[in-house]
Amino acid sequence: EGVSRGGRKPVLLRFNPDSFLVVGIEIEGDFIAASLMNLDLTIIKKSKESLLDSSEFGVIREIAALVKDLTKEISDEKILGIGIAITGLVEDGIVKRSVNLGWKNVPMEGLLRREIPDIPIYIDNIGKVGVLGEKHAGNGLRKENFIYVRVGTGISANFIFGGQLYRGSNGYAGEFGHMTLEPAGPLCHCGNRGCLEALASGRAIAERMKKIALNNKSCKIWEIVENETEITAKTVEEAARSGDETALQIYREAGYYLGIGIANLVHLYNPELIVVGGGVSRAEELLMRPLLESLQSRLLDELKNSVKVAPTILGDNENLIGAGALVLEKVL
Repeated sequence: EGVSRGGRKPVLLRFNPDSFLVVGIEIEGDFIAASLMNLDLTIIKKSKESLLDSSEFGVIREIAALVKDLTKEISDEKILGIGIAITGLVEDGIVKRSVNLGWKNVPMEGLLRREIPDIPIYIDNIGKVGVLGEKHAGNGLRKENFIYVRVGTGISANFIFGGQLYRGSNGYAGEFGHMTLEPAGPLCHCGNRGCLEALASGRAIAERMKKIALNNKSCKIWEIVENETEITAKTVEEAARSGDETALQIYREAGYYLGIGIANLVHLYNPELIVVGGGVSRAEELLMRPLLESLQSRLLDELKNSVKVAPTILGDNENLIGAGALVLEKVL
């Protein structure tokens, strides 16, 4: 029973997180992952498949198969919804553009409803989904004003202000990776030069190493990979951990530029917390140490102790949990 303050005795209601389930889907350039979660966003089971066909029909087919497998012993009525995290710009269930998948104006929600007609479907950009995951189950729990910076193949920043996700006038807020930091810097896939994404993303880290390694066959990366196609941010991280000074310097530079970008965010928005997630954040101190040094060197004195910067605590499940959180935001 609840505490009585006179009148009828109050009844303490307990939330049952297992009363319904949600499905989370994560779509990256080379894989699709899916998870079944309860309303606490605890993962009950999950699966991951290589993405062999990245056309819209190949992806839809793979999602339908994964959902069918995850929910084969569960009635549709028990599934509150399917949340989908995808790289790219999303508006009203339409993927306006996804560079990783090579998509433009794909009516993803409509196509999926043909395959899965009886379960609600919600689709959003992977960064916005990520910040919702932090809000419901990560470092952002019970925080009113925080920013989630995702550093993966691309870079984005998404915002919780006053406890609510900020989307911008068209829903495209968060393209932090296309903030120009070096006007004469490397060419970004967007067509501009010197974008943060061209300087500090997973793609940028790999490209920087390829450029150096192809001109230096004694580079330690060649002890880890057999050819340039195997050079990724992850293999550069492996080289850095083995003591390769070239790889260490590449991560220092990435952290340096991220620190500059995040300092700009702090000066603009004065958040209480910055959460750093995405695949590149798994490099931990290789990235975070130079990032924090760069950030602190640029902040106004009054702001240096007002913001906490922390890596995500959700690990490799951050996008799946975020996709589940997207359903909760839409339904509950």
